[in-house]
Formats: sequence, C-alpha cells, structure tokens
Amino acid sequence: MKKTKLTALVVSTLLGATLSLAQTAAYHANVLGISDGRTSLQVENPTGLNRWGQVVGTYGGVQEHAVLWTPNSANDGFGTGTVLSLKLSSGFPAGSADTWATGVNDRGQVVGSAYTPGKGDGNQQQSWMWKPAPLNAVNGSKLNRSKGKAVTFPLLNIPSLGTASEYNQIINGKGVIGAHGINGRALLWNPTKPNAATGSWTYDPDHGGGPNGINDAGQIAGGTCDSAVWNGPYLHSGALPLALSDVLTSTLWDPPNGGECIGWAGGINSKGDLAINAVSSQQRLVETYLYKNGTATSLAPGFAGQVVGINSYDQVVGEFVTDTKRAVLFQNGLALDLNTLNDGTNGLFLRHVVAINDRGQMLVNGQYPGASATVLLTPAAMWIGPVKFTTGMLVKNGTTATQTITVTNTSAAAIPGTVSIALDGLTSGATLTNATGTTQYASPINSSYVDVSATDLAAGATTASFTLTFSYSGGGNIKYTPRVLATKAPR
Repeated sequence: MKKTKLTALVVSTLLGATLSLAQTAAYHANVLGISDGRTSLQVENPTGLNRWGQVVGTYGGVQEHAVLWTPNSANDGFGTGTVLSLKLSSGFPAGSADTWATGVNDRGQVVGSAYTPGKGDGNQQQSWMWKPAPLNAVNGSKLNRSKGKAVTFPLLNIPSLGTASEYNQIINGKGVIGAHGINGRALLWNPTKPNAATGSWTYDPDHGGGPNGINDAGQIAGGTCDSAVWNGPYLHSGALPLALSDVLTSTLWDPPNGGECIGWAGGINSKGDLAINAVSSQQRLVETYLYKNGTATSLAPGFAGQVVGINSYDQVVGEFVTDTKRAVLFQNGLALDLNTLNDGTNGLFLRHVVAINDRGQMLVNGQYPGASATVLLTPAAMWIGPVKFTTGMLVKNGTTATQTITVTNTSAAAIPGTVSIALDGLTSGATLTNATGTTQYASPINSSYVDVSATDLAAGATTASFTLTFSYSGGGNIKYTPRVLATKAPR
C-alpha cells in the first residue's frame, strides 16, 4: 500500500518537472568513482561537498584513503577534475592504516578520522584536519588541489565519562569543527583565528547529540537521544553546552517527552533553516520537514523519508525510504525524483543525496548493476565561464520601468544556445513582466530569467540588446545580479 501511495506522490509532484525523452536533462551526471575493483584513484564513497564543487570521500583499494576531488574550475561538474589522496600529506596520525574524510569547507579544509592500530582510543582511531596551503580563494577563483598538511587531534577527555577520539567531524567556512565525542557528546573545536591549524576543543558534558550540520554563523544542528526533553532535533548557537531552549518542537511531529528518540536535524543552511527528520504525530513514520523561522513545514506528508542537507535557497535533499531507496530533491512544495532529471546512462540509479551546495550541485550515491557509484549532479544550464554585462539607464514611467541589457562572452569558448540571463536578488516588490520563466534547477532558484539568444554566442561576441520590463510600485532603483544560463536544458 505504501509503495502505491509513494508512486502516486512522485508522479503528482513531478507534473511539469519530469522531462520528455526529447528534452535535455536538467542535470549532468558526472561519475567520480565506481566501486567495482578498479585500481585508479577515485571517489568511491562520497561524504562531503563544498560551495565550489569540491568533493571528499574515500577510495578503497587495499586500504581506505581519504580523497579530495577538485574540479578544473569552481563548480565545473562537466570535466574530469583532480583527485588527491590526502594521506600523501604530512601530519596524519602516526601508523594510520586507513583514513576517512567526513567534511570539507569552502576554504578547502578537510576533516576526518584515521584507524591507527594499537593507538588512539578504544576503537584505535584518531581524528585530523587537513589544511591546504594556500587556502581556497574566498570567491573560488583559485582552488587548491595538491598541497597541504594535516593536524592530528589528541583524544578528548570528558570528566566522569572517559576519553575518546572525535567522530563524524564537520567544518564551517571559518574552520570551526563540530563532532561527536564519547557517548555521542556534542563537541566544538574553535581555531585560534579563522581557519587556523591550532585551536581547542569544548564539549557538552550531559547530552549525547553531536551535530550533523554547522554554518558559518557557528550554529550547529543535530539530534539528541537521552531522556525527556532531550529526545529530538535541536538548533544551537554559540559556545557549548547545549541549552534547553535549543530543543525544537512542532505539532507536526511527536513531542520529545517520552522514552524514545523522535527525530534529528539532518542539515542547516547559512540562514539557520533546517532539514529535519522526525516521527510524524499523524502517521507514526519518520517524515521530512523544512524548519524555518520557528515553523515546520512537511516536505512529503504521509511518506517515509530522510533528509541530510539544505542550501541557502531552501533546496532540501535526501531520499525516499521505500522498497528501494530513491534520491530526492525537495523544493517549492515538490518532491523531485532525481532519477528522472539526469543524463546518467548504463543503468545508473540514484539512491541517496549526500549534500547540496548553493549552485544547486548535488553529491549522490548511485548504483550500477553490480557496483556502486559516486555521482556529482550539476545543473545542465549552468554557465561557469566569464562574461560581461552592459546595462542601460533604468527608465521609470509610473509603476513600470524598463532597462536594456546585453551580455558579452569574454571566455575562450562559445556559450551554447539558448543563452538566457537570470536576475538574482531582484529588488523586493519588483516583477520582471516579460520574463521567459523562473529558475528551478540552476540555483539560485526562483529567479526570473529572459532568453536573449536562441543560438550559440561565440567567444568575444555580444548579444543583441534586450529590454527588461518591470512593474514596480516602490521607490528607489531596481537592483539585481545578472547571471548567464546556457544550453537548451531546463533552467
């Protein structure tokens, strides 16, 4: 019965989003690794993705190796990129037999753990942080893909509980690290200055709720499983320990007062919005929610699922839990089956989304017949080459306004048509009345765009002038950030 209902949900929510065979796919599937015994360095098991499209994970071989995949340029999900085995750098725990990466930030710092036989804690593990030299540029113009060194963290003692390594580490853009300690206690590592290789750990002595998400404001989110009311999702700001006010409740899910765990936060974005999993108060299933400004919204009422990530535009990712797990993107009230929206071939099936970034790229666990795969999905309409915009004077006439715009291709390659211009961050109250549509896949989503050329735009060429028409009742100028979209792929 649940399988039938789920199929109906997927079909109904994909109306207008499912692509016909004649259309270009919304996402390009770039396979970064296949777990089938091949020996070339690759990303076999994905664990993290940053703003610029860098990916961390592990490669099997004889031992497990933490690896970093870096695109040829920021957000280039169409090229081969470069894979680095991080263990080749200095500073990893002595005697490491295996290394695992668990998180990467926008500056290129990577965190993880290592199996150190006969050393470390009771599980013979120690944690580490790898820092590139130099760090990635703040704007992504330069990505470090080959040089850096690691720092090994000492085991952390929590009085009356014991000593252990720091597990399941995550890291924000300032180099602050969140982790799980002994008995799952929440941990934070604060660098002596932003992105430094030195710092100190603090801990929560009472609650087993290591974070699953951390943002650059230092907010952490996760879930606790102790006793009332520490039996569900939480959102915490500032230094540890956790506070009672961090516990999140909603009438949509069970209260955290009983003797069972009722949910957890799977991810947090730059605004503090959360992707949450919790036991529905109606269905008694673990369902998926967006938690924003103190209010929860069900992403797929009545259907079991799990969410693990959210970007700044409230695109939430995870999976439906059915007879077979299925990778899903939740946005604008829709649950999109990513298997219907990508150009993967040879029987590739996408099961679980690991992460999503602000450009709409998604890191996914996939499956071929007989082998698993790491897949980076990139919006096919994304254009990453340099361009130049030229705008005319904004001419107002009552509640309407017009402005001309052109785009010049300053890259060395042609921009594939159709060429469109999206207006990101359009002034509140202003509407582009002659828009071709709004972006749904190439983030930022929900931006109005116009098609300015049906054909390719050659290197050095400029489009014909296009007149943008706005309705606007507010005062002051109309502002926006223009962005180029390319190809015939859905925007």
